Amino acid sequence: MTYQIGLPGVTEERLQEVEAELGFELPKELRNRYKQENKFSIGEWEFHPIKDEQYIKRTWDDLVRINLTDAEEYPEGFLRIAADGTGDELGYQLPDKETIVLWDHEEQELFPIAPTLKMFIKKEQSAEQAELFLETVLETGAVYGLSKFEQSGWAYCPSNQDETDVLLFFSTEAAAKALQTKEWSDYHLIRLDLDLFMNGWLPNMIDDGLYCGLDWGPELVGLELDPEDVLADLEG
Repeated sequence: MTYQIGLPGVTEERLQEVEAELGFELPKELRNRYKQENKFSIGEWEFHPIKDEQYIKRTWDDLVRINLTDAEEYPEGFLRIAADGTGDELGYQLPDKETIVLWDHEEQELFPIAPTLKMFIKKEQSAEQAELFLETVLETGAVYGLSKFEQSGWAYCPSNQDETDVLLFFSTEAAAKALQTKEWSDYHLIRLDLDLFMNGWLPNMIDDGLYCGLDWGPELVGLELDPEDVLADLEG
């Protein structure tokens, strides 16, 4: 699991003290997260904690210190909230308090990567799901899906990235059956040999400009992966 719990959450009073030091109110989603827990990580991203005297050794490199140090080296208004140890930073480009942006230290530019913190967390979880999918199908030699008919009508979702579709694939029967509800309740469970998936399905999807959705859950949220990248990962 990409989501790791750290220290106990901080109080509203403490958050207001931090905001007074920074000179602005923190984004609502971030405030709520700090109330739930402090010094947490999501995937490779370590979120900067709120300084807590009870855990001073673990919170000394806190949100305020980070953002008041070397601020001139970053774009004006960039609130740094997490780091991955490579020099890249995650944060908000104020006054926008919703969009999560990435500071690429090599390009020296900010790039939007998620519309909200909640969606960023879901994307990180989806990335881990995709990695697990690849590991599982390479071990079992099988890929699963749902189809209205034996030879056509594969379950898909409209893409949120481009004017195309995302075909859904699963690493286990159970994961596929979990989506046999509502409009897909009468869809057939289909098992594909991994060789067919790699040598037939993925090349055809590349030609058709479709995306892969790997081990998506019932909420139908996840990464939209280029089938060419999926094929490259499977080929090693």
